[in-house]
Amino acid sequence: MINKINSGKYKGMWVVRIQPMVAGKRKSVTKRADSKLEAQKLEIELKLKYAKYKNGLPEITEDSSLLIEYTKFVEKRAQSITSTTNRSWKYSLKLLNDFLKIENFSQIQLKNVSSEMFNDFAHWYIRTHPKASVKKSMVIDVTLAHLRTFFASLEDKNIIPVNPVPRGYLKEFFKYSDFNTGRKWHLFSNNEINSLREELFKEYKSSTIYNSVSKLAVLLDTYLGLRPEELQVLKFSQLVEFEGSYTFKIDNSWSEQNKKLNGSLKDRPKGAYRYCLPIKDMRIIELIEDFHERQEKYLKKYGLKNTSDYIFLNLHNYRSIADNNQLPVTQKSLNDKLKEACKKAGIKKQDNTVLALYSIRVYLSTLLGSDNRISNVYASQRMGNSLQVFLSTYVKESRESYKANSDLWYC
Repeated sequence: MINKINSGKYKGMWVVRIQPMVAGKRKSVTKRADSKLEAQKLEIELKLKYAKYKNGLPEITEDSSLLIEYTKFVEKRAQSITSTTNRSWKYSLKLLNDFLKIENFSQIQLKNVSSEMFNDFAHWYIRTHPKASVKKSMVIDVTLAHLRTFFASLEDKNIIPVNPVPRGYLKEFFKYSDFNTGRKWHLFSNNEINSLREELFKEYKSSTIYNSVSKLAVLLDTYLGLRPEELQVLKFSQLVEFEGSYTFKIDNSWSEQNKKLNGSLKDRPKGAYRYCLPIKDMRIIELIEDFHERQEKYLKKYGLKNTSDYIFLNLHNYRSIADNNQLPVTQKSLNDKLKEACKKAGIKKQDNTVLALYSIRVYLSTLLGSDNRISNVYASQRMGNSLQVFLSTYVKESRESYKANSDLWYC
């Protein structure tokens, strides 16, 4: 029913009344509109909306609480993501909860959520977290991405008409001058990688077995460019010959936080595997074989056995080996060893960059991406990235290419 309001506060407006059946009971719904045409459209929308509620209210409606529904969404999401990713989702929930409490919006309903509110939320986060920065993959970017995913699911169910977290939210919410260049990895030159390898070869040969674990791990990574969590749990049995070269066939990764296997590679289903980059330098293959023999002899001496088959088993942690809760070398040890070896090899970190294992991954990705003879699809598959991420995140202009282009310019 549609009627014009002829008196009172809303005089001149139009009122829409419907009485739908909801869960077997008659419900009265009243809304107002500025014109008769708008009222007619609103009546149709209300009838369509409540027709879906004939057998009871849906699990979630526009009247539902934002905080309650986002909490449910995050909890359900935990069933299909890694523990590391789950921590990120939980943190986004914590931030939203903190913001809503401060702004007295804890009871806000989904229908009252707006883009302006999330603009305020983004600026509140940057303002209240001194070390925060506006950049892709930083906390505020990831948090808003999580919220956009949540609202997209509501959009798909016609619960909300528009996603309040827009596409390109960072550019929508912040000025260009607000953005931060963020973390940059030290980009090795070819000469630096060669010097690093020679230093590690030399150190390995003069080290005891328990002091050579991190050295061999970092050395091997200069050929593979693995994520640290993949490198940690490489197994002797995963060294295979494939397409005429030695490489590793991997299917798992390590959670440093939980001290256990993740059960899969990053962004891959359980059981999925990939082949790493081919290893052409036979010296590294010989070192792995040598290390395998030395490791077995060392463990046998103490009545221990490598039941995990990890190459980079933490040989300093006797208890974990004996208890069959075998742990690999830590990521901190690997990064510390890289920095120490670089210092001995005379490699100086570039200004305003981070020197860590990921620097090696970026170097090898850049080498692959700049070689026109090698397919980018092949390169991204071997590195374990989607083609888009491989090209946009990992492939940089090599130090050699940058210098060569500068040398070519005359004006």
